[in-house]
Amino acid sequence: MKATQAKALRRLGRRQSSGIRSNRGPQDVALMRLRGRLLRPLLAGTSNPVLQAGLRRAASEAESLAWLTPFPLLVLPGLFEEKVRKARHYAIRQAELRESTREWLSLTE
Repeated sequence: MKATQAKALRRLGRRQSSGIRSNRGPQDVALMRLRGRLLRPLLAGTSNPVLQAGLRRAASEAESLAWLTPFPLLVLPGLFEEKVRKARHYAIRQAELRESTREWLSLTE
């Protein structure tokens, strides 16, 4: 059965598990680079792990949404900015909740 699968994979132009071939086109690579250029300075500017995770998620979501448009390279910065705003708001809200929970727990002791 493995021989049949290997032949089918070769017919489709894919390599077997011994090597992975990238099917990324120039626009895909350009979009990934743009995502990195937008994300890197924001990650460098914070040490908050909740915010860093949110920023990475925002970049990934913005990239995914940008691919749904006819011009993903033009749309990505705006989508990313919107998602970053939401990620920052979420991180601030989480910090406020953590602080209020600490205060509440200290009252019960």
